Amino acid sequence: MDAKQNRFQQQAIKQQLSRQDAIRFINVLTSAELFDLLESLLPEHRERLFPPTETLAM
Repeated sequence: MDAKQNRFQQQAIKQQLSRQDAIRFINVLTSAELFDLLESLLPEHRERLFPPTETLAM
């Protein structure tokens, strides 16, 4: 494998790892223990395709 291929593969792995952290984070925020608390702390917001918790996860 040449250096260019190695860099590409490393970047792809880093992207996957960063996505996993975001998924773990939103899973913790929306866990049974924290979901009601999180919902109670959110400001009033209109219904939309991506509510604040999903936006935060992205």
